[in-house]
Formats: sequence, C-alpha cells, structure tokens
Amino acid sequence: MTFSLPLPTNKEIIILQIMIKKEIRSHQWKAFLRNPMFERNLAVNVFMFVSFGILAGYLIIFGFFLDKILLKAGEYEIAIDTFNSLLLFVLAFDFIIKFFFKSNQSMQIAPYMSLPIKRNTLFNFLLQKEFSNFWNFYLLFIVIPFSFKAITPYFGFIPAVLFIFFIYILCVINSLIVCCANNLLKKSVLYYIPVFAFVALPFIFPIVLKIDLGQYTQQAGEMFLNYNLLVYGGLIALFAAFWIINRIQMRSELYRELQGEKAEKISSFSRLSFLDQFGETGELILLEIKMIFRSKRLKQQVLFSGCLFFSFYIMMLYMSGDHSLRKNDFVFMLYGMITAGFMGIIMGQYIFTSESSFFDGMMTRNLSMFNLLKGKYFLYCFFALLVSFLLLVPVFHGKLSILLLLANLLYATGPVFFMIFQNAVYNKTYFDLFDRGMMNWKGQSSNMIVISMITMFLPVILVLMISSFFGKQTGYLFMILTGIVFTLTSQMWLRWTYRRFLKRRYGNMEGFRAN
Repeated sequence: MTFSLPLPTNKEIIILQIMIKKEIRSHQWKAFLRNPMFERNLAVNVFMFVSFGILAGYLIIFGFFLDKILLKAGEYEIAIDTFNSLLLFVLAFDFIIKFFFKSNQSMQIAPYMSLPIKRNTLFNFLLQKEFSNFWNFYLLFIVIPFSFKAITPYFGFIPAVLFIFFIYILCVINSLIVCCANNLLKKSVLYYIPVFAFVALPFIFPIVLKIDLGQYTQQAGEMFLNYNLLVYGGLIALFAAFWIINRIQMRSELYRELQGEKAEKISSFSRLSFLDQFGETGELILLEIKMIFRSKRLKQQVLFSGCLFFSFYIMMLYMSGDHSLRKNDFVFMLYGMITAGFMGIIMGQYIFTSESSFFDGMMTRNLSMFNLLKGKYFLYCFFALLVSFLLLVPVFHGKLSILLLLANLLYATGPVFFMIFQNAVYNKTYFDLFDRGMMNWKGQSSNMIVISMITMFLPVILVLMISSFFGKQTGYLFMILTGIVFTLTSQMWLRWTYRRFLKRRYGNMEGFRAN
C-alpha cells in the first residue's frame, strides 16, 4: 500500500510564500543589526532620513505652487495638460537621478538555493522591494499636492488619486528600467549607447525630427483621467514586461555566479585590442577607463557632469535668439569650452590623486609616469573629439558655427588642458575612489578649487577681450591657433609637467599618506 501526501491548496501556498518572505526580511534585518559597522550605518541612515525629510518638505511646497507655474509657462488652459505634455522630460530626469544614485536591490541568494524555495520567489522578493524604495516616492511629494489642486476641480477626486497612483507606477517602471540598464552595463560598456538614447529621446525628437512628443503624452494623460482602458492596459503590460525582463536577468546572473564565471570574461574593458598599438601608453589608457567605470565616485562625476554640461549647452543653442543666456558671450563660450573638454576638466584635478591609494606601489615598479600622463591626455582628447562630433548636429541645423566648434575643441585640448595638467602637480590630498559620488568634497583642497576655477575662467576672459577689440572671428582664430600650438607641442609640456612632478613627488606622496 502506498501513501501520498495531499497537494497544498492555493491558500496554503500563499501563506507559505508570505512566511518565507517574512523570514527573509528578518534575515536581512539581522544582517544589518549584526554588521560590525552597525553604529556607523545607523548614524548615516538617521542623517539621510533627516536630509530626505527636509527635501520632502521643499518638494511639497513646490507642488502646491506648481499648477500656477505651469499655467503661466505652458500653452494649455489647465495645468494638468501642461504637466502631462512634460511627462517624458520628468521621467528622463527621474531616470538620470536613479541611474546615478540608486543601487540595484541585492541579497545573497546562493545560501537559499539548498532550501525548497522557488527561485522566482526570491527574485520576486527582490523586485517587490522596489515598491518601498525611496527613489520611487520623491516625485510623489510634488505630484500629490499638485494633483489635488490641478485635477480635482476638473475631473474629480477619484481621478486625482488614480493619477497619483499612475505616476507612482511609472516611477517603479523607471526603476525597473534602471535595474535592466545596470545589469546590461555589467556585461558591456556598449550598452551606454541605448541608455543615452533612452534619456535623450524626449530632446532629440522635437529638435531633430520635429516631432512633438508632448502632445501625445498630454493626450495619453487625458485618456487616463477619463478612464480609457487602453491606457490602463498599456501601463499594466509595460510594468509586466520589465518585471519579467528583470527576473530573466536575475536568473542569468545567478547562473553565472554559481558557475564561477570571472568578471573579466563579461567585461568589455578586459581587452581593447586597438590600444595594443600604443604599447605601455595603451595599457595605461585601458587602466584609466577601468578605474573610471569601477569607481562609483569617478563614474558619477564624469557621466553626470558630462550629461549636464552637454544638455545645457544644447538647450542654449536651441533657445530663441532673444534669450539672455543665448546672447551672453561669456556664459555661451564658457559652457562651449567646458562641454568640449569636460572629461579633462573634471578628471584633470585627479591626475595624480586618483592613484593616491596605491601610489607608493606604482613608484616602486618599473612604470613610466610620463606614459601615464600621455595616456590620460590622449583619453581626454578623445572624449573632446567625440563630443565635438556629437555637436555637428546643431552645426547642420545652423545653430552653431563650425568655426566656434573647432575653436572650442582645439582650445580645450591645448591651453585648457595645459593649465589643468600644470595645476594637478600641486594637488597632494588623498582621494578615496570608492567613496560616495556626488556632493563629496573629500580629496579636494580649497587651493585646488580656486585654481580650477581660474583655469576655466581665465582662457575665456582672454578670448573675450580679444573678441571685444578685434571681433568674434579674430577671437575664434586666436583660439584655433593657440590650440594648434599647444596641442602639437603637448609632448614637450607633458614632459615638463613630468619633471616638475618628479621634484615634488616625495612631498605629494607624503600628503597622500597623511590623509
């Protein structure tokens, strides 16, 4: 006689899953309490909650006045239509914020693999944590007061509540997209191209293709407020699609970890064959790229600042001709120069300090510091050239002079980079590569901040003085000629910089250790 256990009912399965998730939450809470750095983590969390509370208060106040701002600035008769027309820009901003500041939900799944727990249960547990993530709530501090003021008088109370829920679900979907992007970027840096395209979509379509996406999002928002089931169905389908994609990515990542696959095999930066022709300099360029993308602090500063400068410069180019910023030569030329050379301007102050954690080891090995300087200079020039190629689009639209574009490129790779490399010799503060990214001033001295500001403003002031006396064309030609001279003689002044550093190296190394 054989005996068989009865199959669990659906109710029992649901209760079991709830119990499993409750137990996993208790494990994570115990891991937080038993962490050797518990006191420090607790103090940081309390400080962050207080900071976020102050930020939430400002956002709520802004939300109360947002409807009046949109009525004055927008072309629609009611504020909610203007808000819906700007929804893609809001989501693009939300994506950028999450991409730089939000980390993927993680936990050690491998220890649970020996237990009778479905893997999808573990994956769903991680994804469900997105519903309680702060980064999916900060926009609601603006949307909640705005919705009740802008929607209730025209559509009623229930549509206002549904619209708040609609924005919340869009924020969660945006967060899932960020998780997908982060998982893809672990495999290849080439995935930065679709990520950049996704963010730039609301800006490219109106400018390049002359397609106003705002009217479509305005219509979609109005359909949502009028209970159109097509919009509700599309929202559910979009949410389900990215939920499933994240689960698939988690499963593939888990298999890779269980198989012990090395990270080098999936990193596109493990080998860039075209750099081999540069010898040791090419190896140092590759190491510099790896350092930027592996250091959260450097990666955030380079990518966030680069996107900010590039976007603002494009915005100034496409502004109406009577706008004050568009007519301000100083601001316009300053941002043009920074946009072309932002990589060198941001990273230039860390030429030596970015290596401060292991500088003693570098100096005891057979490594040419001159080749290190050359590698960094070539990398900064390559990014300046890449940005200049992207700026050919406004040149074709007649918004930017090709002469000014060439002048900004050569002036950045010449005099500006020359001054930056000279100033970097004096920076001897310790720089933690793996500290937090934005709004972090550790490793930066007040002297270096002042010198960096002079480095950015002095070349522009010089060109403006020449332009005011002899005309803009003469100013552009001056930038091109001086840029060509400094760029062609870069090997000479890089070697001079190297010799100056050798005279100061022991003092700088002592400064790296003292901090």
